[in-house]
Amino acid sequence: MDSQIQFLHLGLGAFHRAHQAVFIRSNIASVSMRKPDVADAMAKAGNSYEVIARDGESEQSTQVSSIKESLFYPRDLSRIIEIARSPELRAITLTVTEKAYKDDGPNSVPQRLAVLLRARFDAKAPGIAIISCDNVSSNSQFLMNLVHEVIAASGDSELLEWVKSNIRSPNSMIDRIVPASNNLTITTEPFNQWVIEEDPIADILAESGVEFVPKIKPHELAKIRLFNGVHSTLAYIGEVSGIDFVADAIVKPDITKFISTMQTQEMAKSIVENGEIDLISYASTIRKRISNPTLRHRAHQIAMDGSQKMQQRIFDPMNDLAKLGFGAPIMCAAVAIWIHFLATNSQIDDPLAYKLTPLAQNSDPIAAVSLTLRLPDFAQKLDASFYGTIAKDLAEIRSSSVRQLISNRIGGL
Repeated sequence: MDSQIQFLHLGLGAFHRAHQAVFIRSNIASVSMRKPDVADAMAKAGNSYEVIARDGESEQSTQVSSIKESLFYPRDLSRIIEIARSPELRAITLTVTEKAYKDDGPNSVPQRLAVLLRARFDAKAPGIAIISCDNVSSNSQFLMNLVHEVIAASGDSELLEWVKSNIRSPNSMIDRIVPASNNLTITTEPFNQWVIEEDPIADILAESGVEFVPKIKPHELAKIRLFNGVHSTLAYIGEVSGIDFVADAIVKPDITKFISTMQTQEMAKSIVENGEIDLISYASTIRKRISNPTLRHRAHQIAMDGSQKMQQRIFDPMNDLAKLGFGAPIMCAAVAIWIHFLATNSQIDDPLAYKLTPLAQNSDPIAAVSLTLRLPDFAQKLDASFYGTIAKDLAEIRSSSVRQLISNRIGGL
């Protein structure tokens, strides 16, 4: 057991193993938060595994051995706390998905982090960075605000003061397409990007290709909107049109034009502060990456937890366009497709499905749209000025099909 662990990562999924574990050359202890299966399989394999990057023309294999310990929370809590107390630890990173930030109770991610930080405080260890790698706006700061609330609610003012003074939370943006996998060997794409706000952790990450920037916001918005927003839209189109993989959906001419128009005419316009990013070129690169035929990324996987994703990926850019005085006819159609998915799919994996599905199934399209989008659980509400267009699109889907709606929308361009 290696005591020189420098990174503690929460979320031992395929994405972490194909992304952070490839970038980080220091010793990592990775923690599975849901089931022990992957942690046990990793430990049995000596924590070494293969990552295969394919682009349809070439293939590159990398043997990854940066993960030194694979643990399961709560079974291995004593060892996890021991690592959290270590002065050698430099950062805690996370890939736990959007919905994990909204879970409450003693097993929530903020609660678990509070426990680890209390252990570090008691050990009088130096401050560290908490780096969220999830698709959440201002992800690390958002997470630490939740941790602050948890500690404040416990009445531990001493710990709260120490955390605010010693724990850094640089926001980050991560990007790599990694289909879900039950195997230790992971198939992914050659593209791999990790951008972090300027932070002292650069002394051990910058040399491995991690980009450090003064402001993360332009990178965050470009990725969440032009990539993740498109990914979700393709997933719902696929789910209601019988297209199993998003790579097969995006190469269809009508869907390609629909997605391209969404990116260039709507999403790109919603990003006012784009830094030095060429959003049109970036959008083109995204479409090419998603069309990679060797990545069998299922629409069903991407469509999971839409209630936690649509707010940032689609609602936010639409609201920004409304403030700028622009319409969003393509994204209105995307929202209508999502509502139709909620109403017609019997295998929805979403924490709010039990609330959303009955609302989306209302026979009156106007009621279905307004009731669904006004759900109190949504932190970000969509501007009501879009409701009428979305209701018309939903009615059109119900009377014909999603593909016909797409054809009609791009036909008027």
